Amino acid sequence: MKILNTAALTLLMATTALWGQDTLNIPEAVVQSAFSETEDAEPRNLFVLDAEQISSAAQPSLDGLLESVPGVDARQRGPWGAQTDLSIRGGTFEQVALWVDGVRWSAPHTGHHLFNLPIDPEDIQRVQVVRGGSGALGSGGVTGGIVLNTGPAMENGTEVSAEGGYYGWNRIRARHDWGEKATRHRISVSRAATSGYRENTDLNLTRIRYAGQEETEFGTLHLRAGGMSAAFGAQDFYTASFPQQFEQVDLWQTQLTWQHHISGWDVDAGLHYRTHSDRFELFREGEGYYEADASGVLTSADGPVPSWYQGANQHASTTAGIRGGARRSTDWGETLLSADFRREGVVSNRLGLAEYGRGDSSVYVLGDRRTNLDVGVGQRADLGRFTARALAAWNVNSAADGPRFVPEASLSLRIDETGRAVAFASARRSVRMPSYTDLYYTVGGAQGSQDLLPEEAEHLEFGYRLTGDLGDGYRLVLSQHLFHRWGRNLIDWVRFNGSSITEATNLREVHFTGQEFTLSARAVDAAAALRYFTVSLAFMEADETSTGFESNYVLDILGSKADVVLGFRPLEDWMVDVRWSAQHRDGGYYDPVAGMELDFEPVQLLGATVRWAPESLPIAAHVRVDNALDAQYVDIGNVDQPGRWVRAGLTWTSNKK
Repeated sequence: MKILNTAALTLLMATTALWGQDTLNIPEAVVQSAFSETEDAEPRNLFVLDAEQISSAAQPSLDGLLESVPGVDARQRGPWGAQTDLSIRGGTFEQVALWVDGVRWSAPHTGHHLFNLPIDPEDIQRVQVVRGGSGALGSGGVTGGIVLNTGPAMENGTEVSAEGGYYGWNRIRARHDWGEKATRHRISVSRAATSGYRENTDLNLTRIRYAGQEETEFGTLHLRAGGMSAAFGAQDFYTASFPQQFEQVDLWQTQLTWQHHISGWDVDAGLHYRTHSDRFELFREGEGYYEADASGVLTSADGPVPSWYQGANQHASTTAGIRGGARRSTDWGETLLSADFRREGVVSNRLGLAEYGRGDSSVYVLGDRRTNLDVGVGQRADLGRFTARALAAWNVNSAADGPRFVPEASLSLRIDETGRAVAFASARRSVRMPSYTDLYYTVGGAQGSQDLLPEEAEHLEFGYRLTGDLGDGYRLVLSQHLFHRWGRNLIDWVRFNGSSITEATNLREVHFTGQEFTLSARAVDAAAALRYFTVSLAFMEADETSTGFESNYVLDILGSKADVVLGFRPLEDWMVDVRWSAQHRDGGYYDPVAGMELDFEPVQLLGATVRWAPESLPIAAHVRVDNALDAQYVDIGNVDQPGRWVRAGLTWTSNKK
C-alpha cells in the first residue's frame, strides 16, 4: 500500500510539471436521468472506453473489457461471459446499475444475471463506468453504474469473424449494416463454445440482436431487440460442498426509445421489456455426471444426491417499464426532469409465494412481483468558474415501507479560465431493494430472509483533474479522487463460524474509504507509435472485517488494485495492446476440502493483443493472450480461474477502406 501511494505521488508531481495549455474535455455519462454533456465533466469519477479501445481488445465479453478499469472488480465465475459479478468501488454485484442505449436494465431474480447481455462487444461504441452511487442511476446504483452505447453504423457493410484457441475455444460472429442516412439497421449474431479449462467448465453461448434507428421530423426512434442463450458447467459456482453444478440461462430484451427537441426542451421517452429464464442444477444431470437410476434417483460415481434435493431450480423473471425525461438549457444552466417506472416479477419452483405462482399445473408454483418508481428534478447552474448541480430524487417501491429520498449535490471549480484544472466535491445518496434470491432462496445450505431491509448508502467525494499536453503529440489527463461511503443495512450472504448454513442478512453499518489515481494519455496523431496509455491506482478500506463469519460479498473487496494499459503501433499495419493488473483482495473463503477459511492471495495478471489490420485488404487478424504469467488464483471462493489462455482469429469486412 505504501509503495502504491508513493507511486501515485510521483505520478502527480511528474504530470504537474508537464501541465500544458490545452483543454482535454471528458464526456459525461449518457444516462438519460443525469445532466447532459457539458465542457466540464460531471464531478464524478468517470472512465470511458471508446470504439478503438474496445476493438483493440478483441474481447468476446464485457467483463474482459472492464477487468483493467480502475475501481472495477470483475469477479469471474465462468470466463468469456458465462457469469461475472461486476462491482465498483468495493460494492457488491447487486449494487451496480446497467444502462443500455438510454434504458435502465434490471435483474430482479439475482444480480448474477444482470450482465447476461445479447450484445457482442464488437457492437458497443462506448463503455462508460460511473464510479460512485447516485439517485440519477436509479434504484440499485448504490456504488456506480455501467453505461453502454450501441447502435447501427452509418455505413452499409458486412463483417464476419472466426476465432479459435486453447481449451477447445471457438467463436464465429457476423453482422450486417444497411439502410439510408435517416434509416439505419444492424443485425448481429454470434456463437461461442469451449470445452473448459477444467472439468465442468464448458460453455455454449449464442447471441442475436437487431438495432435500428429512424430520424423523422417528429424525432428520432431507436429500436433494439435481442436474445442470448448460455449453457455452462458451473463448477463450485455457489458452493464448493456440491461442486458439480450446471446452469442454463435464456434472455430476450427489447426497447423502443424516442428523442426530440421541442420548444427549447430536449425530451426523451422509452418502453422496454426483458424476460430471463434460469435452470440451475445443484447436481449436474447428464452423461458423466448425475443420471437417474431405475428408481429415478439421480446417481453418479460419488453416489446418489441427498434426499433433500428436489431437482433443478427453475426461475423466470420479467421486467417491463416506461421512462421519460426532459432537459432545457439556458445561458446560465440546465433544468432536468426524469421519471422511470418498471414492474418486476418472478415465477419459480423455489422463490416467492404461492399466491403469485402459476398454479399446480405449472413448474412455476411460486412467485412475487413489485413495482419501482424513480423520479427526479434537478438544476445545474453555471456561475463563472463555478458549476453547481443539485438533484432531488425519490425512489418508491411497492415492497418498501414508503418512499426514499435519494438526493445529490455537487460543486466544481475551474481553477483556470480554460478548464485545464478542475476541483470538485459531491455528496449523494443511493438505495437498493433485495433481490428475490436474497428474500426466498432456501436450497443446499443457503437461507434467504424475507425480513431483509433495503440497502442504503451516503457518499462523499473530493477530487481534482488536470489536463494538458505532453509536447505536441499527446493529450494528458491526471485525476485523483478521495471518497467515503456510509453503508447501512448492506445485504450479504454470510456463514457464521461453526455453522453449515450460509444466510442472507443485513450488515447494519459498514463504512468504506478509498482513493483513486489515474494518469492517461492519448496520441493526437492517429499514426503515432504509442497510441495511448493509462496508469491507475485504487485503494479501498472497510471499517469492518469478517471476524467470526465468512462474508461472501460485502467484505471481500479489492483492498488495492494497480492497472496499466497501453497501445502502440510497432509497424504501419500492426497494433499491440498490453494489459497488466495487480490485485490484492481482502477477506477469505471457506475451503471444505481443507476444512478451514483461506485468505485470498495477491495476483498479477498480464495480457496482450496483437492485431494485423492492413488498410489495403478487407481482412484483419489478431492473437490474444490472457493471464500470460499463468497465475493460479481465485476471484471468488473455490472457483479456480483459467491459467494462460491464447486465442487467434480472422475478420473480414466488406466495406473496409
